Amino acid sequence: MSGRPWLIAVTVDGVNLPRFLRRAGEMGLLLTGVRIRGKHLSAFAREDDVMTLRMMAENGGWRFSVGNRQGTGRLMTWIRHRLALLSALMLGIGALIGASQVMWRVEIENAGIYAADLPEYLQALGITPPMRKSDVHPGQLRDLLEWRYPETAWVECGWRGMTLLIRVVDGVPAGTPLSETGAGDVVAARDGIVDSIRTKAGTALVQPGDVVRKGQILIRGEERTGSGVRAVSARGVVMARVWDAAAIRMDLTELHTSYSGRTEESVSVVSPWFALWHEPESAFHQADVSRRTLPLGGFFLPLTCVWEKRYECEITKQNRANEEITAEASIAALRKLREIIGTNESLVDKWVNCSMIDHEVLLAVATGERLVDIAEQIPSGAPDKGY
Repeated sequence: MSGRPWLIAVTVDGVNLPRFLRRAGEMGLLLTGVRIRGKHLSAFAREDDVMTLRMMAENGGWRFSVGNRQGTGRLMTWIRHRLALLSALMLGIGALIGASQVMWRVEIENAGIYAADLPEYLQALGITPPMRKSDVHPGQLRDLLEWRYPETAWVECGWRGMTLLIRVVDGVPAGTPLSETGAGDVVAARDGIVDSIRTKAGTALVQPGDVVRKGQILIRGEERTGSGVRAVSARGVVMARVWDAAAIRMDLTELHTSYSGRTEESVSVVSPWFALWHEPESAFHQADVSRRTLPLGGFFLPLTCVWEKRYECEITKQNRANEEITAEASIAALRKLREIIGTNESLVDKWVNCSMIDHEVLLAVATGERLVDIAEQIPSGAPDKGY
């Protein structure tokens, strides 16, 4: 038996087909899956026996034809005919696997005051894309960054695809603790007019109706006794009228777009670092652009196909009605005021003042009056806050 044991489909046409089968059996030629319909015979034969069967059929007056390979043989034929495509596919898969082991980008989030220093420090450490991911150790990098920036709460370093992600979480000062027995004063947390004061410990220095400034002492951490004055931890509730304000600037004109009906379309392929080809210059002086993107390779091959369609238009400025823009600006200013003070806070009073700036911009200032506790405890002898 030779090295090609694959089965191949054969057909025989003619008369007295049983005699053909008998001769094949006498010659030791194996046929499987034999079907005879009239003068037509179909079967499967070993590929090494095809030439012998053909000669036997021609000598006996039968018409012999060969079909496709079966099973593994058919697969090998398919692979041989598509060898170039499969080779390119394997090379592509290898390139993707290789690219996935490379760091192509460094993304830094919430760097804050370290936004300028952190990239330079990474460059000094030799962490610059592109480089192998195995040469970057996120755990060691995290320890180095937390040591370099001690004011942060912590630093997160990890991988997101082929991007090194560094997220900085700012620390929050714990403040100065004040015990029940330690000496301390109560000061104003903000400006306001005192509405009422209830002293639990210490000596009140203000009364209802007084105007106080942020940082001013409201309750001194001292109490008189029969033998003199003793230091205490001042405590109390000081309700005061305070005011919060929020400003909104709004243009007195609005842009109006008129379309001509002419359009342009372009397609480009871009990556985070370069474009495979540049977009053509638009012939329109003004245009509205509709853009659609499709990632081609995801994290492994960061290429994006971009379709753009430009609609020629003319953009002009038109004046808006004063009543309309005043109402809109007032609502926006009140909404911003609510965002500042909190949606659950109750207001004693609120109002909005609107004014024009150079006949181009409307300034709306929303002011809200509240009744809040402005008492804040600090240790005695704490440094002045500068108010």
